[in-house]
This record gives sequence, C-alpha cells and structure tokens, in this order.
Amino acid sequence: MTNANAAPDPIAAASAIVQAAAERAAHDATPYEDPRPIAPVIALVAGVLVSLVFMAAMVTSPATIPMWCLSHGGCP
Repeated sequence: MTNANAAPDPIAAASAIVQAAAERAAHDATPYEDPRPIAPVIALVAGVLVSLVFMAAMVTSPATIPMWCLSHGGCP
C-alpha cells in the first residue's frame, strides 16, 4: 500500500505559509528608492548657471579688452 492518499503535513504547510508571509513583510518594509533622483540634476543645473554668470562677468569686465590685447600681441 502506498502513501499517495496521505494528508500533507500541517506543520510543514503552516511553516511555509508563515515563512512566505515573513518574506513578503520584509520585502514591503524596505524603503522605496526613486530610480531617477532629482538632487544631482538640480546640482548640475546650479553649477552650469553659476559658471555662465561668472563667464558673463568676466566678458563684461572693463579689464577684458586690455587683457585680450596684451595676450594677442597688441590691439589693431
């Protein structure tokens, strides 16, 4: 006689259910990470804007033309 019609072990079934529930709870408890963080983008834009402001300040400075003339061998 085979044991094909035997009832499954209730303790093993309960343990599997509890383990699956614990794994699901642990998965749900992990914080969600945004795949596209915005902070680096904001820092990059701020850096570009600051550098553009500094370049504009250097170009519009009254010392720019004499410095250019000195570095290029005199003004025409």
